[in-house]
Amino acid sequence: MKQNERPTQDVKTSQHALRYFFVGVGITLFNYVLFAIIANLIIKNNNFLWLSNLIATSITVIVAYIAHSKITWKERDVTKYSIMRFFIWNALLAILISPALTQLFSFFTPLYELAFNITNAIHLSFSYEFILTTGAFALTSVVIMVLNFLFYDKFVFQRNKQTEKKDE
Repeated sequence: MKQNERPTQDVKTSQHALRYFFVGVGITLFNYVLFAIIANLIIKNNNFLWLSNLIATSITVIVAYIAHSKITWKERDVTKYSIMRFFIWNALLAILISPALTQLFSFFTPLYELAFNITNAIHLSFSYEFILTTGAFALTSVVIMVLNFLFYDKFVFQRNKQTEKKDE
């Protein structure tokens, strides 16, 4: 291992992190709008937030793969194994992890009651249901974004052999 290899990899990782952040924010906003429409206009039942999250996340995964392969990790080779790993990981997230986190975070009622009371005190007309759905979604999104970055960088959009040789 050469002395300058580590800093080069750190710089590339930080560039990926920065691009991931901006692409991730856009994808998360898309996911939120979809989630909010499904949760508040279609399903209309807070006992089924997990289902709203499942549907929104499933649609968003396709958008995320395209964006991350074309923008975030554009210099890395995309193979059929990359695609498989991406969709398997995101299926696991969409079916198990994300809905479970959303449901778990929906039980943080003291936090949502506090937020609701604050919004009422400053005369913002947010419903408690809106605050609960938004809070559960936001907390889930933060956890998922961190997990995704780590998994995508190490296992989905892997460094190709040519890139590794150039860095050495």
